[in-house]
Amino acid sequence: MDNKILDLHTHRQPPYPQGVISVEPKAFNTVAGQYYSVGIHPWKTLQGVPPELYRQLDIAAESPQTLAIGECGVDIVKGGPMFRQLQVFKHHFELSERLRKPMVVHCVKAYDVILGLKRDLQPTQPWIIHGFRGKPAAARMLVEARIGVSFGEKFNPESVKSVPDELIFAETDESPLPIEEIISALSECAGHDLTPAISANTSRLFPSAFTL
Repeated sequence: MDNKILDLHTHRQPPYPQGVISVEPKAFNTVAGQYYSVGIHPWKTLQGVPPELYRQLDIAAESPQTLAIGECGVDIVKGGPMFRQLQVFKHHFELSERLRKPMVVHCVKAYDVILGLKRDLQPTQPWIIHGFRGKPAAARMLVEARIGVSFGEKFNPESVKSVPDELIFAETDESPLPIEEIISALSECAGHDLTPAISANTSRLFPSAFTL
């Protein structure tokens, strides 16, 4: 199958072959030809994470249709206690490394935490911050750490200019806009068409999508 993925992170219903649908472990139910990411959202850490949810995550992560681990991450505003968020994050990290699948990271007011984890854990698999709305200074810190940056419908135009083509991604998340429209808006900020770069980046990020 040719890799035509342009949408790194979406919550749309299948079939949606040009996107990677993000689902929770307990909702993982594959449709033929569809790509997924699976993870425990940091909002789900408020009351603790039962062993059964970890088991469901581990099983879903093994699927050849699961291209990425996540979304997972750290959310200072709506997440649970920090120790629990970090515990859940490290479980995703271990899955990502063992299965050689990239991580899609949710980060709210916690760029210092994510950058510290990247430095300490030294992952071999790519990390991509999804739905980035931060300022250019934060974008530049992520770029320096070689963390990918995915932009959705709402973004800081100056931040787009701070991310080199080889680290930029696009997503719909929960937006009704077509992914092509979002990429067009990003391209206008960048001053050139980002479609080839985004397509090349997802091809490199998800090599198994060629053989599904």
